[in-house]
Amino acid sequence: MSAPDRFPHPATPHVVVSGRLPPPVDGMSRVTALVLDRLRERLRGRVEVADLSPGWNGGGFGYHRRKIGRVLGTMGRLAAGVRRADRRFYMPVDAGWGALYTAALAGTARLLGYERTLHHHSFAPIAKPTWRMRLLTRVAGPDCTHVLLCPAMQLRFQRTYPAARTCTTMSNAIFTPPALAPRPPRVGPLRIGHLSNLCADKGLDTLFALLRALQVAGVDARLVLAGPGLSQRDNALVAAGLLAFDGAVEYRGPVSGAAKDAFYRDIDVFAFPTRYRNEAQPLVLFEAMAAGVPVLAHERGCIGSDIPHEGLVPREGDFVATALPILDTWSADREALAAASEQALTRARVAFEAGRSGLDALLDRIAGPLPLPAAAVRAKRRVAG
Repeated sequence: MSAPDRFPHPATPHVVVSGRLPPPVDGMSRVTALVLDRLRERLRGRVEVADLSPGWNGGGFGYHRRKIGRVLGTMGRLAAGVRRADRRFYMPVDAGWGALYTAALAGTARLLGYERTLHHHSFAPIAKPTWRMRLLTRVAGPDCTHVLLCPAMQLRFQRTYPAARTCTTMSNAIFTPPALAPRPPRVGPLRIGHLSNLCADKGLDTLFALLRALQVAGVDARLVLAGPGLSQRDNALVAAGLLAFDGAVEYRGPVSGAAKDAFYRDIDVFAFPTRYRNEAQPLVLFEAMAAGVPVLAHERGCIGSDIPHEGLVPREGDFVATALPILDTWSADREALAAASEQALTRARVAFEAGRSGLDALLDRIAGPLPLPAAAVRAKRRVAG
C-alpha cells in the first residue's frame, strides 16, 4: 500500500457561507468577507457562497422582496449539497426582523444535517430580548455554535437565551494590528479625539460639555472630531461648536485610509462617551489603542472588557466628572500620559492576539476536522487499555 493510501487526507468539507457581503461596507459585512477569504485560503477556493445582501441597507417592499429571493436561493444551495458526507454552514445573524431570515436558513441547515455556526454582531437582542432571537436559538438547535464578540457578551447572551448551549468568542480586534513602537511624546495642548457617526447617542453633546469643563478648569485642550453627522441637527451642533469654542474645536469630516491614520496620530486621548443602548464592540476603540492612544469610554456592550479599567466610566456615570481629573493629570504630567499610551498599546496587542486566536478557532469549527463523539473516544480508550 502506498503512503497516500496508508495516511489518507480527510475529505474536504462542503462549506456554505451565507450572509451580507460588501456592498454596503459595515462591521458585519467586513467580518463575513474576512471569514470567507480565510476559508477560501484553507479550502483552496472550494466554498459555496450565498450573498444575502440586496445591495443596500434599509427596508421597504423592494428590499425584502430581493432578500426573500436570496434566502430561497440559499435554501436551494443547501439542498444541493445534501449528498455530501461532511456539510457545514456559517452565517452572520441579522438583527431585528432579519433574525427571521437567519432562523429560516439555520432551520433548513439543521434539517439537512449541516454543522451550523451563527455569528452575532449586535447587542440589541441582549439589551432588549426578543421573541425572534428566542425562536432563532431554538430552531438552530442545541448543537449550533454561536459566536459572540467577547466573554461578557457570551455570558449575557446565554443567560438571556438558554437554548444557545454552545458558544465561543471572536473579537473584532482582528482588524487592528497594533503599532510596533510606542508613540513619541507630544507637547502643546491636550488633543482629545472622537471618531464615529456624530450624534447624541455617541455623546456629541457630552464632548462639548467636557471641553467647556476643561477650559473652566484651566486645562489647555483641543477637541478633534471626525466622522459624518447623522442628521441635520447633529451637523448644526458641530457647526455651533466650531463657532462657540473659537478655534478649540477641529472637524475633519469622514476619514478613511491615510486620513484616518493621521487623525489617530494627531490626538493624545480618544473619548467615547456613548449612550447608545445597543453598543457592542466599537472598532474605533481598538483603532485608537492600536495607535497607542489611551481611551476614555462609557462601559457598554463589550467596552468594559476591551479597554483598560482606568479609562472606564460606569454605564450611568457622569462622563465629564469622571474624565475631567484624568485629563487634567495627563495634560500636566506627560509622563503619566505616555504610560497610559503604552498601556493602551499593550491592551491592543493582547486584544489582537485574542482576535487571531478566535478567528483560528472559528475557521477550525467551520472547515477543520470535527471532534470525535464522546462515545467513540471512550470506545477507543477501552481498546487501547
